[in-house]
Amino acid sequence: MSAWALALYAGLWAYDGWDNTNYVVAEFQNPTRDLPRVIHTAMPLVILCYVLANVAYFLVLPLESMDGANTVAVMFGNHVFGSVGSLVLALIVSVSCFGALNSSTFTSSRLAYAAGKEGYIPSVFGTIGVGASAHEHELNTLRTRSWFTRKMRKMFGDEDAGLFYTPVYALILNAVLTTGYIIVGEFSTLVTFYGVAGYAFYFLTVLGVIVLRVKEPELTRPYKTWITTPIIFCCVSLFLLSRAIFAQPFQTLAVIFFVVAGVPVYFWRIRGRDEQVLRRRGQPDDDKKWYQFWK
Repeated sequence: MSAWALALYAGLWAYDGWDNTNYVVAEFQNPTRDLPRVIHTAMPLVILCYVLANVAYFLVLPLESMDGANTVAVMFGNHVFGSVGSLVLALIVSVSCFGALNSSTFTSSRLAYAAGKEGYIPSVFGTIGVGASAHEHELNTLRTRSWFTRKMRKMFGDEDAGLFYTPVYALILNAVLTTGYIIVGEFSTLVTFYGVAGYAFYFLTVLGVIVLRVKEPELTRPYKTWITTPIIFCCVSLFLLSRAIFAQPFQTLAVIFFVVAGVPVYFWRIRGRDEQVLRRRGQPDDDKKWYQFWK
């Protein structure tokens, strides 16, 4: 059972990325309208494509050839369409990986940027651009720029904000961390590390949804999920985490220690500040009906 749970991490890693949209909702022009559309259309479509692809692999390829293989899609293309098919499938997989890498890079840098803005990490990661501020970027008119700068800004930048109006330092932090993970770990180890850390955070985040339903039943919710969904998700996450502890106790405990190490920093730098903000805004009304979260 423990090995089966670890194998699930590899499969869940392939499907991961479903949570990226939630992290960049602040970039939406109309999140109340667009977020439910993404959840109810794009995510089921991607899941359906993944499932159909795996069904095709099992129907065409023998299990012996897929066991331990790293290029199942290329094997499928070669088996069905010959050498041309293997090349086409390899290109399709590469394009898919590039799209996933692009979205992951955007999301992870956005998380680091938001953390810097909130004071969870050094504030330099919550800045936009390199060196000059956004106001200084706006002072540079088209007449004072070289032809190369004007051309680059028209192609890749923004005429009002500038070419480097992006969280550059957050992107650099993401690149440094990614490089470090690649150097010190193998792919299978990274998948387990990511799976345990990811589902630990998923569990705590979704558990927060349940807690908010109890403590803040009247809170405005543009998108309100059924309460059974987060309950089931928390149970599955706990199962995966518990199985990983039995299968890979050292790695799992190392990941948990790595995650928990941030808790003292939170109480040291963030908790007191947030409590002061809440006191200035006024204490929330605690006389609420707890059972309303079921509605």
